[in-house]
Amino acid sequence: MAKLTFRGAIQSLSRGGDGIILTLLCSICLALATWNWLAVRTTLHSNVDARFDLRTTAATDKLAIALSVYRDTLHSALDRLAITPHPDEKAWGAYAQNMRLAERLPGLVTFARCERTGDTIARIAAYSVGNEVLLGPSGSLVMPSGTTTTGRAFTLTSPSTGRAYFVFLSDTSRPSICAYAVADIDALVHVAIGPLLHDITLTVNMPDSSGQSILVFDSLYPRAPGEPRPSVDYRSSARLPYADKPALLLRYTASDEFAALRGAGVANWTFGLGLGMTVVTMLACLLALLARRHGRGLSERDAPEKRRSESRLFSVIQSVREAIVTIDAQQRIQIFNPTAESVFRCSAMEAIGEPLARFIPERFRDAHYQHIERFGMTGVSERLMGRGRPLWGLRSDGEEFPMEASISQSADADGKFYTVVLRDVTEQRQIANALQTSRSELEKLNARLEAVREEEKLRVARELHDDLGQRLTALKMDTALLKRALGDQTSVSGDVRRIEQSIDGMVAAVRQMAADLRPPMLDDLGLGPAIEWYARDFTRRYGVAVDFTEAHSLPPIPAPVATALFRIVQEALNNVAKHARATSVTIELSCDRECRLRISDNGRGLPPTRPKPDSLGFISMRERARLLGGALEVRSPSEGGTVVSAVIPMETQAPADLPGA
Repeated sequence: MAKLTFRGAIQSLSRGGDGIILTLLCSICLALATWNWLAVRTTLHSNVDARFDLRTTAATDKLAIALSVYRDTLHSALDRLAITPHPDEKAWGAYAQNMRLAERLPGLVTFARCERTGDTIARIAAYSVGNEVLLGPSGSLVMPSGTTTTGRAFTLTSPSTGRAYFVFLSDTSRPSICAYAVADIDALVHVAIGPLLHDITLTVNMPDSSGQSILVFDSLYPRAPGEPRPSVDYRSSARLPYADKPALLLRYTASDEFAALRGAGVANWTFGLGLGMTVVTMLACLLALLARRHGRGLSERDAPEKRRSESRLFSVIQSVREAIVTIDAQQRIQIFNPTAESVFRCSAMEAIGEPLARFIPERFRDAHYQHIERFGMTGVSERLMGRGRPLWGLRSDGEEFPMEASISQSADADGKFYTVVLRDVTEQRQIANALQTSRSELEKLNARLEAVREEEKLRVARELHDDLGQRLTALKMDTALLKRALGDQTSVSGDVRRIEQSIDGMVAAVRQMAADLRPPMLDDLGLGPAIEWYARDFTRRYGVAVDFTEAHSLPPIPAPVATALFRIVQEALNNVAKHARATSVTIELSCDRECRLRISDNGRGLPPTRPKPDSLGFISMRERARLLGGALEVRSPSEGGTVVSAVIPMETQAPADLPGA
C-alpha cells in the first residue's frame, strides 16, 4: 500500500477532478461568508435604529403617564374640595397620605390647596415631601402672565438653589378655589425614565409666557467645564401636552457608542467565522481524500478476511434453529435459512428474490411495510416486532400461524438490509390456550365446590337446628314430665336433674355447631349483625378483645358478597387464635359501590419464611375474593401485627354456582 502523506493527497487532487470540486467549495464558502457579513451588518443597523426608536417612544410614554397622573390627582383634589371646601392642614395632609401621593407622583415636593386672585395663588393648606422653596414663607406666588383658569403647567426656578421645578395648576371654573402640585424636574424625569437614559441623552424644553423655549432638563448636567457633548448619530424628538396645551419638547440623542453596545461588531465576527469555516472545510476535504485512499487500501487488504467472515456468518445462519430472513431496502428476500424453509414450507431457491409480503397475510401487509420503513428511519439497531399485538405469518400452502419476531438493521456499500429472526409459536399458543381453558374450568369447579360446601353447611345446620334440636326439646319435655311424676322421691330426683343438665348441654352444643356451620342471622339479619355475633362469640371463647366498626347503615349486600366477607372474617379470626398471640383485633367494614373489609391485630405478624404448603387459609380467602372480582391482601406493617384487607365490588356478577347467586 502506498505511503499516506499530505503530499500524496495534493497529488491526488491534481490528478482527478477533486481539485476543481475543492476550489468551487472554497469559493462558495467565501461567498456565503461575505453575504452573511453584509446581511448581519444590515440587520444589526436596522435593529439599532429600531431599538433607539423603541427606547425613546417608551421614555416619552412614561413621561406622558407621569404628567397624566399629576393632572388626574389634581382633578381628584378638586372633587375632594367640592365635598369639603375648607379642610385644615391636618385633614389635607391625611388626605394626601391616604392617596399615597408621595409614591404615585414622581418628584413630588408639595401638594397644596390654594386660592387664586388674578395671577396670584396663595397656599391655604399644604402637604410637603420636602421643603417648598417656590412660594416661600409668604405662601403666595405670582404666576406668569396670561395663565388661564384651565389646567396649566409652567416652570419656576428656585432663587436659592437654582433648581428648576414644575408647577401643575388644577382646572377650575371657580378661580378662587384651586389646587397645585410642585415637582422637582430632575427627580420627576429620573424616577419616571431614569433606567432608559443610561446610554442615550435627553433634553427637555418648555415654552415660557412669551412663547420662547427654555431648557429645563439636561441628562448630561452637571458635567465638567469644557467637556464636549457626545457626537450625535441618532436623534429623535417628541412633544408632550398638558391639559391639551403644549408643555414639553423632548429631544433624544445617542452616539456611536449606542450601536457598539448593541453588538455592531458581530458582523466582523460573523465574517471571521465564515473564513474559519472555509479553512475547516478545505482541511476536511483533504482528510476525506486521505481517508478514502486509506480505506481503499484497507479494503484491498481485508477483502480475503471479509470473505472468510461472510462464509463463517453464512454457516452460522444456516445452522441456527430459528428462522432467519434478510431483506433489502425494497423488502425483497436475500437470505432464507433452512429453518425458515421448514417454517414457511418453501425452499430458499423459491423464496430468495421474492417480496417479503408473500409470507405475510394480506390484511397485515401494508402495516408491516410501513413498520419496516419507520424502523429504518429510527436508526435503532434492533427491537422486538409486534409489541402489544400478535404477529402472523403465511406458509406457502396458505396456512396462517402465530409467531414471535425481532428485527435488526445494518448497512454496507450495497445499501441497507433488515434481518428478521422469527419463531413459530403455534405449539406455545396451543399450550397457553389449554392452560387458560384448564384454569377457567378449575375456577368453575372451585366455585361449584364452594357452593356445594355452603349448601351442605346450610343443610346440616338446618337439620341440627330443626330435627335434632326438636328431638332434644321433646326429650327435655319428657324429662320434665318424668320429674313431675316422680314427685319427691329423693333417690331418683338427682339423676333426673343430671339428665336435664346433659340435655341442656346437648342443646347448646347443637346450636353452637349449627351457628358455626352457618349462622342463621347471616341470612336473616345480614352481614353486620352476623360479624358482630361472631366477634362476641370469639371473645368469649379465646379471651381476645374484638372491636367491630361498621358503617352506621350498610346498604343491602348481595348474598354471595356477604357470605364471602363473613368467611374471610372467620378464617382471619381463626388464624389470630392459632398463630397471632394477639390481645386485640379490630374489624372495619364499609360498603358503597364496593365493600372494604380490614382486619388488623396486635400480634406477632407474619412469619419471615413462607407458610407451609398445607396452609390453605390465606389461599382460600384470596380465592373467595377473586371469584367475586375482588382482591385480598395480607401484610405485616412495620409497627407489628397483621393486616388483612379485602375489597369486593358490590355490583359484581357472581358465578352462577356460588350460594345466593
